[in-house]
Amino acid sequence: MQAALIGLAALLASAAPALAQSPIGDSCPLVVPPGQRLLQPRRIQPDQVKAKNAMGCLSPADAVYGADGCPLRLCNPDAGVIQLPLP
Repeated sequence: MQAALIGLAALLASAAPALAQSPIGDSCPLVVPPGQRLLQPRRIQPDQVKAKNAMGCLSPADAVYGADGCPLRLCNPDAGVIQLPLP
């Protein structure tokens, strides 16, 4: 039984990179881990990409988009964060 579980874990671990590149409902590759699909940025219209990317990142959950409207990568963790002064 333990050997079967180890084998299953190894199989799932080897499949993870392939899952991360798999398309989802709107045919865009995942830019988030498979277990966080709900956090995947949505596809935008291709004619909106230039304006969206010009605005920059509004939050860490925002993305940089490709010409097809699919998110290419998430913004960095400090994106859109404004440091407020301490009281």
